[in-house]
Amino acid sequence: MRSPNRSPMPDLARLLDETNLLLTANGLPACHSLAPVKDGDTANPNAIAYSAGRKYVVKVTQRHPDTLERQLEIANALRDATDLPIPRHYCCANERGRLPLMIMEWLPGEQLRTVLAAAEHEDLRELCAGLAVCLATFHDPTHMSLVSEKDRGLAPWFYRQTIEALRESARASRPDGAGSLDAVAVRCYLDARFDDVTAAAIPSLGKADQDLRDFLVDPTTFEITGMLDWERVTRGDGIYALTLIFFRLWVNRKLDGWPVFCDTYNRLATLRAEQCPHAEFYLMCRAVLAQRFTKRAKEIVDLLLQGQRLPFEDDQA
Repeated sequence: MRSPNRSPMPDLARLLDETNLLLTANGLPACHSLAPVKDGDTANPNAIAYSAGRKYVVKVTQRHPDTLERQLEIANALRDATDLPIPRHYCCANERGRLPLMIMEWLPGEQLRTVLAAAEHEDLRELCAGLAVCLATFHDPTHMSLVSEKDRGLAPWFYRQTIEALRESARASRPDGAGSLDAVAVRCYLDARFDDVTAAAIPSLGKADQDLRDFLVDPTTFEITGMLDWERVTRGDGIYALTLIFFRLWVNRKLDGWPVFCDTYNRLATLRAEQCPHAEFYLMCRAVLAQRFTKRAKEIVDLLLQGQRLPFEDDQA
């Protein structure tokens, strides 16, 4: 069954026709064929369009189609101002009755979430260092002038989602209480930090839903080759993105890459990433929301409640 946040690929013949109409209107070579990307688990289906001597990526931006022109502007501005591996956004269309298309430069690589599984030792450290370089560059506060929109209530949203997850966990808990969350303790933990997260620890640009799917990696060299998905970029708190990297490394048992990630980020970033209530708040929320799917997330909840200063201070197991 398809998740309610996922969208099916449109009819390919129609997609090819509308892609070529858009390309031609913008003076770009038309395509002779296209094929869906392997990962169809997305709210915005993607296809690779093939033209003579080049390839494009065509994204059907079903979710937030109103952001098309703005995301093109922001992605290209960041690409021009930095050395971030952002694909050139060529053109977009959102006319009534037409598919909400974004046509972009094709970049090589595989999703970070799949490459991470094979990364070990020096390859893992290379991958994490490259990821830190990208985020430190993206979080440069000089880029904040590109947008006027503030973070759309990320902390309150996470708080509401976490409280609901605690209620669901209580309803589904075993009669003996084994494996259940201490909902009262978690809520007290979050409440003690909630007022602090109203002001960003690392004021910076933020991307909604940023995760491992948003990065492409060369599976041979472990170099970051792409930063994707620019639908919603606002002013936010960079600490959330860093906390999420820790969470993903923890869940995937790849924490050997965390020290080089932190060292690289703090060497390059304008503001250092350090232990703070913001990081603890976001890490607790993310762990509670994921604990139904992985025991490793429940371990984070327990460690935080025991007073460990994750993700930036205590030694991690």
